[in-house]
Amino acid sequence: MSATIRPATIHDASHIAQVHVDSWKTTYRGIVPQEYLDSLNYAARTESWKKQLAGSGAYFLIAEDAGKLCGFACGGSLRDPIGSCDAEIYAIYLQAEHQKHGIGRDLISHLAKLLLQEGFRAVVVWALEQNPACRFYEHLGGHRIAEKPIEIGGKELVEVAYGWKNIRDLIGKANQ
Repeated sequence: MSATIRPATIHDASHIAQVHVDSWKTTYRGIVPQEYLDSLNYAARTESWKKQLAGSGAYFLIAEDAGKLCGFACGGSLRDPIGSCDAEIYAIYLQAEHQKHGIGRDLISHLAKLLLQEGFRAVVVWALEQNPACRFYEHLGGHRIAEKPIEIGGKELVEVAYGWKNIRDLIGKANQ
C-alpha cells in the first residue's frame, strides 16, 4: 500500500478531524476512559483543525490513498523546552487499516525533511506510554528522554517523549 504525501490545506480540516477522532477511538480504547472517547466528535475537531491550519505556524502533511485522506502529521517549533531539541512532531495519526504499511514512515520522513529545511536540528515527539506507536518511535531510533503525568477524561496517564539528537538520524531510519 502506498500513499501520496502532500501539504494540508484548510479544506482538509474535516478529513483530518475524522482521522484524528477515529484514530483516538481505536488506538486509545482501553487506555483512555471510554466516556472520553465517546465524547470526541468530528464537528468540534474540524473547528479546532481549521484554526490550526489557518495560522499556527506549524507544518501539516496529509497522506492520501486512492484520493482519500488516510493519515496526517504535523510539527514545528518545540512547544516546551526538553533536552537539546528545537522541533517537535505534534501529531501523527493514521486510520487503523492504513497502519503498518509504511505510510507512517513516509509521513515522518517528509515532515522531518521539512523541519530540517527550516533549520531545525533535533526533534521530539510525545506519546501516551501505553500507545502502541511507542514501538514505532523506538524502531525509528527515538530514545526515551522524558516523561510527565497527563490527565485525560479524569484518568491519570503518563506521556513519554522520544527524541532524536540529530533529525537526519530520524530521516535515515524512516527511509530504510
